[in-house]
Amino acid sequence: MTTHALAGLGLFLTGAAFSQVLAFGIAAWREHQRRRQIDDTLGPPEPDPSDPNN
Repeated sequence: MTTHALAGLGLFLTGAAFSQVLAFGIAAWREHQRRRQIDDTLGPPEPDPSDPNN
C-alpha cells in the first residue's frame, strides 16, 4: 500500500470511530432526557425495599 492509501484508511477509520463515539453520546443524552422527563411527570422512583442502603 502506498502512503496515501494508508493515510486515507487511517482517516476513514478515525472518522468511523468518531462517528460511533458521537452516536453513543447522543443516545446516552437522549436516554437521560427521557428518564428526566419521566421523573418530572411521575416523580422519582420509590426506593427499593430490598436495598440495604435504604
